[in-house]
Amino acid sequence: MLNELEQFKEDTAMSLFGRSRHLAITGNQCVKCGAHNLEFRDELSRKEHSISGFCQSCQDDIFGPSDDCKDEVLGIAHQMFDEEE
Repeated sequence: MLNELEQFKEDTAMSLFGRSRHLAITGNQCVKCGAHNLEFRDELSRKEHSISGFCQSCQDDIFGPSDDCKDEVLGIAHQMFDEEE
């Protein structure tokens, strides 16, 4: 059974992308674009996939391609959801 935050993420992914976030993450697939067999630039990107389900390309589209942009956006998001980085 999913907790409230996990259920919210799952419901949001289904409504926005028509895919299960949980199944995308466990299947090494992107919840947004559907890409398979994902490879990531670094451990931070891999960790982000475990949270959002986004592949490297979709992460770059959302957060920006540089690590500085990504660190800033992820830091804000983690503070909002009270998660540890």
